[in-house]
Amino acid sequence: MTKFLRSFSARRRLAVAFLIVPLLLTSVGFAGTGPLPLPANVDDIQPSELKRHLTFLASQELGGRYTLSSGNRIAARYLASQLESYGYRGAAKDGSFFQKVPFITRTADENPATVTLGEQTFKYGDDFIGAPPVGLPSEFETKAELVFVGFGVSLPEIDSYKGVDVRGKIAVCLPAGYWPKEVGEKKPTGDLRREAATKAGAAAVIVLPDENAVRGWDQFRAMASRRGPRTGGKRPEGAAAPLPAFLAGPTLATRILQGFNLKLEDVLAKGKEGIALEAKGGELCGIRSTVKEAVEYGQNVVGILEGSDPILKKEFIVLSAHYDHLKAEGDKIYPGADDDGSGTSTVLEMARAFSKSKPRRSILVLFNTGEELGLVGSGFFTDQEPLVPLESIVTDFNIDMVGRSRAANDTSPENAKLTDRDGVFVIGADKHSTELMELNEQTNKDVSKLNLDYTYNDENNPTRLFYRSDHWNFAKKGIPIIFYFTGLHVDYHRPTDTVDKIDFEKMARIGRFVYATAWRVANRDQRLKIDRWKKQ
Repeated sequence: MTKFLRSFSARRRLAVAFLIVPLLLTSVGFAGTGPLPLPANVDDIQPSELKRHLTFLASQELGGRYTLSSGNRIAARYLASQLESYGYRGAAKDGSFFQKVPFITRTADENPATVTLGEQTFKYGDDFIGAPPVGLPSEFETKAELVFVGFGVSLPEIDSYKGVDVRGKIAVCLPAGYWPKEVGEKKPTGDLRREAATKAGAAAVIVLPDENAVRGWDQFRAMASRRGPRTGGKRPEGAAAPLPAFLAGPTLATRILQGFNLKLEDVLAKGKEGIALEAKGGELCGIRSTVKEAVEYGQNVVGILEGSDPILKKEFIVLSAHYDHLKAEGDKIYPGADDDGSGTSTVLEMARAFSKSKPRRSILVLFNTGEELGLVGSGFFTDQEPLVPLESIVTDFNIDMVGRSRAANDTSPENAKLTDRDGVFVIGADKHSTELMELNEQTNKDVSKLNLDYTYNDENNPTRLFYRSDHWNFAKKGIPIIFYFTGLHVDYHRPTDTVDKIDFEKMARIGRFVYATAWRVANRDQRLKIDRWKKQ
């Protein structure tokens, strides 16, 4: 009997050891060459909790969470209260969860901005908007000749302004996603059309709409409705006002090109091939814009969960999503359930899961405002007021629109690039770190077994999604990022982006996958090796 008891005791100690070792690995890191074991609570992220958050955030009562609205501030309070209940502390300079973000509010006078061609007058908000990221210029008026400058760039490979006199004139150019074939595969970044026109002495720039803007002009109008203020980031002290630039809608663009004996569809088709059609003989064009400027404040919601390792807790894993959406137009509300209520709810659930798993590195949750107005909130965080040293940030996991699935019988052309129930687009994982790319793919195999689609991973893809969400402001600083996205759809930036269309099971799968990937990065002995990034 004594021998049996000793044998049983030994077996029990061995069994306990098998139970303890994985727990030790999850709390003290992993020195092996493979990825860490999975977090014990990876299944905590549930569809029911995601739906609870999103039902509130995308409710009619919040009015779409427009950046400077009371609904946005209520959403911010909700997010902060949830983080505080999970054990996070406020990360703002004053110790709160609210990082104040300044906005220049530009409100048109009683006569909205106009473009005049011959006897026709085109109105701001209907026929054109201020070209992003600057928006509608203030106190501007000119009457000058239109000059078609093709791609409107001045590069070593090709100079659209060579031999063209645009001094004091209005340059008309192709949209930003179109590049001359001489440039090749690697496309440059930045607001190059405005820069080139400024250097050439143009009075203003009118940018033609791309194919997406032609098809969905009403959506673009919703982002710049003349019924309310147009906002943009605060210009640095002493900086010169940028050259006025306008994005033409399809009606205005068609009328402008008529003066050059060109058709919009022909110009865009050739532009896609990297060829700019030649044009001469532009008309006189009048542009008038008068706006009043004021400074108003929005807020990023920021919280920190301190890491468990006395050394590694000085490093941070950022979980980001934008919680703002579009301004209501009278009784017409844009709920933004997918954009980006889905990402915001997923990050909130990831934050809750981390609070139970005690990661070694600290977790910084960043709910950005002003994304819809040009990545303003995240840009303010990275460029003007980092709340932790940027060099201490290991990775940013950004989630923007992860709530939709394309049904098998869906034939809508506007849903053609929406992922199915098993798909998710992954953007940017390979831009900085090979280790991050490999870890992300392995974790997906271990957790959710989703189909990872890299269609938009090319930063030169015409949609330019690599530059169009909050991760970009981290990426440009050399911080490894991953952007998770399920695709554009027929309800994008429309009042029909509602909770009833969200696939919460898929959201939960994506949430578990991203959480497990972030958890593994947060608990590694060494931070990710940056071996691929080239300074932009």
